[in-house]
Amino acid sequence: MLSKRVSEVSESATVSMSNLAAKMKSEGKEIINFGIGEPDFQTPPGIIDYAFQKAKEGFTHYTPSKGYAELRKGIIGSLNIDQNSKITHENVIVTPTKFAINLSYLSIADAGDEIIIPEPYFLSYPEIGNLYGIKPVGVRSNDDFSLNMENIQDAITPKTKGIIISNPANPTGKVYSREQIKQLQKLCIDEDIYLITDQIYEKLVYEGTIQNPFEIDPEMEHTILISGFSKSYAMTGWRIGYMISNQELIKAADKFQQQTVTCAPSISQMAAIQALKDRESPEKMREVFQKRLEKVVSMIEEIDGLKLNRPEGAFYVFPEYDLNLSSVEFCQKALEKKGLILTPGSVFGSQGEKHFRISYATDEHTIEKGMVKLNEFVGEMSKI
Repeated sequence: MLSKRVSEVSESATVSMSNLAAKMKSEGKEIINFGIGEPDFQTPPGIIDYAFQKAKEGFTHYTPSKGYAELRKGIIGSLNIDQNSKITHENVIVTPTKFAINLSYLSIADAGDEIIIPEPYFLSYPEIGNLYGIKPVGVRSNDDFSLNMENIQDAITPKTKGIIISNPANPTGKVYSREQIKQLQKLCIDEDIYLITDQIYEKLVYEGTIQNPFEIDPEMEHTILISGFSKSYAMTGWRIGYMISNQELIKAADKFQQQTVTCAPSISQMAAIQALKDRESPEKMREVFQKRLEKVVSMIEEIDGLKLNRPEGAFYVFPEYDLNLSSVEFCQKALEKKGLILTPGSVFGSQGEKHFRISYATDEHTIEKGMVKLNEFVGEMSKI
């Protein structure tokens, strides 16, 4: 028999399309994958070489559950923290990337409590809540995907324990204004709840700037910062990230880490230590992604029937279409007819319906070919 918890958690909505894509590929049909959520670059060689050398030196065993002190100090040193702040490496726990979201929820909420999630949201945010019996509360954002502070305020109840956002946002590429993040932090302080700010794409910003969370909440009494090395250093497979908050919360998160994954992988932590010294690679990747963004935006703007809020960060675009099809149907037909793997907008919340996500983490030739096929597909569907 299975636990009731299993029924509360959904499978990935893209699994059926992935299975269909694999079948089509085995039949010799061309597939263009715009669904992938990771950089198409390799981890920089210097990072790999350093980690390999450290493995040969014997760094292949358990680490402190919160992570190597050298890495945690390096993370703090890389951030814009006021010298008078009491935040130190003791406010950091190193953890396997997405697991930081799990640790955040577990540390602040019990079963039956609520987490507010502005839409469109990263599809794992509500499902991680469901896993622990924590209720995800989706709230609509403005039409340009900026935060609707009134909707957020109205969604707060006595059971609300936190608000989670990604900034830059997945799937929209929105970079929230500094003023909106300040408002959100002040709201969390006033309501005695937490803002969980997931900044995994923070080095991939093309317009605007990321608000420094330490400015409004210098001791992180109501803020949890999540980030990592996956997107900025093409290290998704290393599974290495971190979480920063007040020491009481980090101690709580450490308890859960000790009784689950024990610690983040030792070799991945060594790779992260070296990554913090590499300033060039993230900037080079950012420049490539920005060039691709310009290509994608210019080609989408030429497609009749699509509208787009221009992204400001990450490596996604989130177009809206005007067809009598659900987003799942739209993406299924795009795969069947044109071999395009797109992600249906509905998996990112109800506000994502009539949208689809394109990841431009692929080469320009593939982008151009895919955009031509997308143009053909939308034109054909509009005539039906």
